Amino acid sequence: MSVFRASTAVALVALITAPALAAEVPSDPVERCKGLLTIAPADSPMHNAQVGSVESYGDSGCKFTDLKMTEPADKVAQGETPTTVSIAELTIDKLDFAKAYDGKPSDTMTAQAKGIAIDNPQVKAVLGEDPFNVAIDYRLDEGSKQFSLNQFELSGDTLGQLSLDGALDGVNSADPSAAADPSQLLGTASLRKIKLHFENKGIIDKVIAFATAQGEDPKTAIEQGKSQAVLGMAALSAIGVPEAAVKSLMAFAQDFPAPKGPLTISVDPVTPVPLAQLATIKPGEAASMDLVKSLNVAVSY
Repeated sequence: MSVFRASTAVALVALITAPALAAEVPSDPVERCKGLLTIAPADSPMHNAQVGSVESYGDSGCKFTDLKMTEPADKVAQGETPTTVSIAELTIDKLDFAKAYDGKPSDTMTAQAKGIAIDNPQVKAVLGEDPFNVAIDYRLDEGSKQFSLNQFELSGDTLGQLSLDGALDGVNSADPSAAADPSQLLGTASLRKIKLHFENKGIIDKVIAFATAQGEDPKTAIEQGKSQAVLGMAALSAIGVPEAAVKSLMAFAQDFPAPKGPLTISVDPVTPVPLAQLATIKPGEAASMDLVKSLNVAVSY
């Protein structure tokens, strides 16, 4: 699968966070929105995308309808058909146009892509024929260096919902090395909170069917995973994860691939915890267990 196919869902809602070609911001609000398509990098799915209509609202918002992006011919493997991605409606707000046109990530943005359809056999084998939606809402405070992910959500009527939100301290957008290599955040950022929510409405069955069609044996892998889950849960208990949280995770693992309801995992530390410190946790160590307890890990299922 090409980079275009693999990265499209992210690019749909984070297109403005990618480096763009530096250009002057048009004074006309509609032209300013249209320009977002032309300043996108040539290898971006949004570069010169076809669009039905373009509207602007306020000082920081745009609305695009009937977007269509086709994989560049030079990115298509020999013998394959170019992938086409269609979006019924894409709205963007809280965007810093000056930064976007200067080739820099916007410190704030909310975006919703509704009615996404990807015309590719491999993608359809996993996601099905029905369209899906993606939403993102984030803010980076340059003064406090706090990054807040208020919403990142992938959802569909026949898929379910996967969402993530949280906050990190110590994120410096002005640091070029961190922008080029996000893994450097491990040395500077601290976790303030994080929450993951998953609800299955068909996505698990679709993934299993796809893996089976590829000649794999997902059912055996799932059964083996359930056996290994017992050891995994014991390891979580050994580092201090609350028993109630461990039991909920175990119940989800044993019910998989047919969970009886949504799963929510949250971490809400008493005080922000450096990401580097999380990597030092050791089973049975008193200091590690105190650290894990301070994370306030909670699981509902």
